[in-house]
Amino acid sequence: IGAYNSSSDGFKSIYFAFADYGIASNMQENMNHNTGAAMSASSKIKIEGNCDEFGTDEYNYALGLKRAKAVQDSLAAQGIDPDKTMLVSFGESNAVCTEASEDCYQRNRRVDIRLVK
Repeated sequence: IGAYNSSSDGFKSIYFAFADYGIASNMQENMNHNTGAAMSASSKIKIEGNCDEFGTDEYNYALGLKRAKAVQDSLAAQGIDPDKTMLVSFGESNAVCTEASEDCYQRNRRVDIRLVK
């Protein structure tokens, strides 16, 4: 799953397990990369939480926000000022894949990071 990337501006997407918002150990390399990219970023960073299609709109909005917050907290622990970041949740509305398959669902359970332009 780490081969996919729907982030931009030099950041890498962070993927999550079903119904989870903890950053898995296999995503640590991507988080380290994102910390470096955030340190050199000259503008604010938008952290976008996304979910698969399972769950209500309200549940997925909240889960997307928890995922974005987990990434923000991880960046903050590495020295990135939280004031340099903004959180957004798209819930299930920003799918990058629409096939009915586990591989596709996994690609939608993610946080994307990009610069605020």
